[in-house]
Amino acid sequence: MQNATFPIDYFRSTLTPVSMFRGRKFLSWPKIIFVILFLNGLMMIPIVLNYADDDSFSLEPTYPIVFDMVDEAVVTALNSEEAFFQEKENGVVVGGGEESAALEYDNVLYFGETEMVLKEGDSPITRATYTKDLEWGDSVESVRSQMSRQWYYMNRVFIVATYSFMIAGMLLLMNVLLIVGAAFFMYLAGKNSIMELDTFKESVNVILNAVGLPVLASLVVGLFLPEITTMMSVQSMGLVLMIVLLYFKTRFSEQYIQSQEDK
Repeated sequence: MQNATFPIDYFRSTLTPVSMFRGRKFLSWPKIIFVILFLNGLMMIPIVLNYADDDSFSLEPTYPIVFDMVDEAVVTALNSEEAFFQEKENGVVVGGGEESAALEYDNVLYFGETEMVLKEGDSPITRATYTKDLEWGDSVESVRSQMSRQWYYMNRVFIVATYSFMIAGMLLLMNVLLIVGAAFFMYLAGKNSIMELDTFKESVNVILNAVGLPVLASLVVGLFLPEITTMMSVQSMGLVLMIVLLYFKTRFSEQYIQSQEDK
């Protein structure tokens, strides 16, 4: 194992409690940062796949005023397939006709022949080209659902990227706190015992070795249940289990490992 190269040496160090402890000196600080980012990326895979496959999205949080302007009168007008202009309390809903005239208002929901246009306050004007399977339906709920679906279809890449970036940042923060926190307490324990952990970096290395398999378990669970809380719970409980196994198998001591191997 001493002749292995990165990242092979890291992967080998995650397989057994003994290899986890003996691999405590393999990672430099740059490699430690890389491994943390890599493990964080593995846990993000189920989240990204879930957002990419999800075709349901509510437009209400993004355009609450425009979303609220859809009522029974709008539904009836849409199904009549005739041009209409309806002035609401907070804006206008327009079907067909001249788009530029409608966009003079502050809050606008414009249904064109091939696209839907949304304008709310100072927010940028958003356009969503209709999909071929568009059917508005005959209820307020169905029209709002179709609006959300059409808008999400056109903005899927941006939404997935934005949410993924936010969740990745939050997940990275939690992982860093978990790894550094566990390593810190392990380092303190090693200062007052026979544990052979000479530096804080070695403690971090051991924790990263121990968390490798729990992260893979979290990844598998996330493919079926892509929830951050569930995945973090699996990872945290797995890390605790690995630390317990580390203690019973190694006592964090090369002398103890050697004595067990000589038996």
